[in-house]
Amino acid sequence: MPPRPAAPPQLQSAPEALRKFVESLLTLDVEEPWAQPTEVKETGAAPWRPPNAYTLVMGSLDVEGNVLVEAAGHDEGVLVVFGDVTCRNLFVGVGFTFVCTGTLRVKETLVATSMDSVTYAAGVVEAEVVDSGSGAWLTLFGDASQLHVKHLTYYVMNGRKVIKSQNPPDLRTLVVPEVLDLEEWDSLSAEEQADEDPKDIIKLDAGAARERLARGESLFLSP
Repeated sequence: MPPRPAAPPQLQSAPEALRKFVESLLTLDVEEPWAQPTEVKETGAAPWRPPNAYTLVMGSLDVEGNVLVEAAGHDEGVLVVFGDVTCRNLFVGVGFTFVCTGTLRVKETLVATSMDSVTYAAGVVEAEVVDSGSGAWLTLFGDASQLHVKHLTYYVMNGRKVIKSQNPPDLRTLVVPEVLDLEEWDSLSAEEQADEDPKDIIKLDAGAARERLARGESLFLSP
């Protein structure tokens, strides 16, 4: 097995629960060495993925395009960023764990609903849309006031406390139709639809969203 990586000094300033979680990740037995770039800064619309299934970014991750936390040929993995993250959209894939120990700035949409995924943030989280609480969720380790989000679909966790969306968005007014999961809504009759709130039924299709983000595109409707 490859040698286990050492935790960088900046991890000591993270909330205790998050620090212990990251320290446990570093003890995982992995087949290939952890990738450990000093920092990542990329311009252009091309999507960015971690170079290895198990990657530690020892500084900030600053990408103009989309970030997809996934790796070809792997059904699980870890990306820990020991610093701030800035990107257009962020998608955490099935079976993958994403941790940001600094500020997480997503200009458009953060998708944290893939099955068996983990999305942890230590500090401020900024996004237009956070899709969380259906299948999987975003967990905050800082104060709840650090969540700066215009639209939250379901809920996020703040430690063990649930922060529910007070006004879930009608996703049909925000994102392109191809990334909507309309199966349950379309199965209802007109009379049944009249008695239901589409905000509670229409979801983001994580798989379709991933495909679009992987092409370097936005999920949003054109202005």
